[in-house]
Amino acid sequence: MKNLKKVLSLVLALAMALSLMTVAFAADANDFADYDKVEYNEAVDVLVAAGVFNGKDGNKFAPNDTLTREEAAKIITYMMMGQKEADKLTTTVAPYADVAAGRWSAGSIAYCTNEGILTGYNGKFNPTGKLTGLAFAKMCLVAMGYDAKIEKLEGNSWAINSATLAINNDLDDGMENVSLSKVLTREQAALMALNAMQTTMVYYAQPGTE
Repeated sequence: MKNLKKVLSLVLALAMALSLMTVAFAADANDFADYDKVEYNEAVDVLVAAGVFNGKDGNKFAPNDTLTREEAAKIITYMMMGQKEADKLTTTVAPYADVAAGRWSAGSIAYCTNEGILTGYNGKFNPTGKLTGLAFAKMCLVAMGYDAKIEKLEGNSWAINSATLAINNDLDDGMENVSLSKVLTREQAALMALNAMQTTMVYYAQPGTE
């Protein structure tokens, strides 16, 4: 979890720098061919510069594309570890029947599974499946330090509990008109991720207890 704070420090530094000048050493979201379609400019600018978000389909950000489960796994590992360390994640064994060991997202999927951030179903992960705002919010909450079992972010009540914690932590700040029960777009995910990285990290005095 300490790495998330390091990434947050970088994000905040970049946010300040971006408000004053172009960051020459970092990726620039303005270079994306479809940047004019981005609504949450600050979130996209900062997280692209910090290396948490990458483009897709060549030179596009695709802000309105639906966030996929494997994209979410990659984003969370970048948030928690930083891009350099996250890119080192590999696996020699397929983490799921539909995720080959050599798939670009396999390392991140295995990591998120081990950390209890994402789970599969019946031995499969469905890497290209769509992700709702609530599902991504749960991922962010666990990355922030919340224990999924203690906070009941799993099981039948996972959705309502995730929604409550997400709202209490302002993960929906700036997107209050967005229904978290619906699929999340890439730029909405960028805003939620930035909100998460600016919240207080959660620690348990006695892990595994209330």
